[in-house]
Amino acid sequence: MSGILNVLGNATAALATVGGINQPGTLAAPSTIVSNIAIPGIPLISFRDYFLTTMESWVATIPLRTQFIAIIQEFPATLNSAVLQSLENVQGDKKGWNIDNARTALINYPLQNIVGCIFLDGADIPDDSVAAAFAPIENNRGFNQGSILTNRNAFASSPLTLRFRETNTSFTDMIMRPWAILAAHKGFVHRKKSESIKTNITIMQYSRTYQNVSQIPRKVWQFYDCAPLSVGTRNLTYTDEAMDHYDVPFLYNYYTVEDNLYIPLPDILKQIGSGKIPRISPLQR
Repeated sequence: MSGILNVLGNATAALATVGGINQPGTLAAPSTIVSNIAIPGIPLISFRDYFLTTMESWVATIPLRTQFIAIIQEFPATLNSAVLQSLENVQGDKKGWNIDNARTALINYPLQNIVGCIFLDGADIPDDSVAAAFAPIENNRGFNQGSILTNRNAFASSPLTLRFRETNTSFTDMIMRPWAILAAHKGFVHRKKSESIKTNITIMQYSRTYQNVSQIPRKVWQFYDCAPLSVGTRNLTYTDEAMDHYDVPFLYNYYTVEDNLYIPLPDILKQIGSGKIPRISPLQR
């Protein structure tokens, strides 16, 4: 009986010191404050077990960085042979910048929308930061000079970069290169949709779900009013063959990031694991 009382006493003391003022305790490392000295208590939970348990939850599981797609919402209507040939120098045979056939072959629904852009091979999400400075105090001597925030970094200095895989009909040179040239001629100004050189780009990052259940996007990036800025240099050699990848940075006006926590994912996955298909849509039968 005395042993049980001792355990209860220790537990009570541990709980009483969680969030204490002098030396806060935790359930995994409880302590009792005696004369400003922390006396260790008996752990109520295990650091290791608690960590591993949380890793089994949706919000704390390590995601897969390779599971993502990018969808280029639409391509400019003016990205065509007639417009490019009116802007660039071409010979009389009009073969230069004749991209209409490549456009039809490369930007159709099967290659751009079913699993995102099929030519995508990587993406660099831009950073976002704000600069810091200090408020100077003349002859401050021992006084600390106050810290202030100055300017948020410009989106123009942190473009969204997409990496495309080279194929026989080059998506980079037949679509992205002409698009960057078109943007250079037209500028980054607002135009009506039929003349706009901008588009919206969606990047969806997926994670594991359950066996035989499709992946769920864990994070969705939306970049608005995008236009390509450049295409990488082509290095041709007679040495070993290798897959070519070319980076294309995009300028954009603004961006957003979304999660999926409005969906009760933990409950849905738990029901699927037990063989039940939850009803999550009024259209589902």
